[in-house]
Amino acid sequence: MEATGSAERWVTVREIRLFFQLDESAGPALSGFLQKIHHGPFISCPYKVARMEKFRDTAPPYRIIKKYLVQERPAQKNHR
Repeated sequence: MEATGSAERWVTVREIRLFFQLDESAGPALSGFLQKIHHGPFISCPYKVARMEKFRDTAPPYRIIKKYLVQERPAQKNHR
């Protein structure tokens, strides 16, 4: 998102795995984390998942894939 200057972006677990060069076994953990930051804020993560959608893959084996709308959270202000 920093490269494009956008505050939000649709991503899939596969795109994240490919970007960070992670093995397929990291998929369930990534999906779980994205679902966690969808349901509530994760204090050390500067992003949130605003929406999740499912779609059918266009190539065999025609899996159902989730995509996540990831947004930057507003910066926290320190109250001292």
